[in-house]
Amino acid sequence: MSAQAVEEELLRSIEEVEDRINVFRKRVRAVLASAQSDGTEEGGEDLG
Repeated sequence: MSAQAVEEELLRSIEEVEDRINVFRKRVRAVLASAQSDGTEEGGEDLG
């Protein structure tokens, strides 16, 4: 495998990982938004 082919494969792999991270971030944001709207935000309890 040529150096250029290896470089292209690495770049493609990096892009795939970035895409997966973006999907994960969207899911986390959705869960956080859902938790906040449910009033179950961590640390939101009044222990007073």
